Amino acid sequence: MSDFTKTYLALGDSYTSGTSIAFPVNFPNQLADSIHALTGKTMAVKIVAQNAWRTDDLQRAIKRSDLDETYDLVSLLIGVNNQYQGLPLADFERDFRRLLDTAITFSGNNKNRVFVLSIPNYGYTPYGAEKKEQITEELALFNALSESICNESGIDYFDVTEISLEAENNPDYRAGDNLHPSALQYTAWVSSIIDRVLEKLN
Repeated sequence: MSDFTKTYLALGDSYTSGTSIAFPVNFPNQLADSIHALTGKTMAVKIVAQNAWRTDDLQRAIKRSDLDETYDLVSLLIGVNNQYQGLPLADFERDFRRLLDTAITFSGNNKNRVFVLSIPNYGYTPYGAEKKEQITEELALFNALSESICNESGIDYFDVTEISLEAENNPDYRAGDNLHPSALQYTAWVSSIIDRVLEKLN
């Protein structure tokens, strides 16, 4: 056990909490495990995320949560339920900017400690297949906007959407509900970003 413990705050929705899979193999916990395996640094993981949360739900939950003042690493992945419920892109933009500011605050105003993940494309799952084209077009708008805001704010933006497309033809990339990512897909996410995340902890 390392005597050098880092703290990680993961903000989001079902894609962060890991709906339909075991909690220890959701995305944040797999990331923490990989960091520990590669560096010996143990990660204390705090997750504020729940299935079906929109941006406004996440904002309210953060205010209710007992959170430390600062974390060594902060991630944000949100927006799919805004799209799913047909909410305006302008509302998402307003809320996302506020959430990103909140994430930066919890990093101790160290933007290097913060990263945003793109929204996976559930149109490439059996659940979303009938509306695949519409879902793809709409999520592209949400992701383009969040990436633009991140670039404007100097925040790293990691694209995991491309990985999520593999769930269409690879059932091992889908959880049991045929909608959410499996543990194996989350492993691919972590593999794709781990080098850049490790740079944040140096």
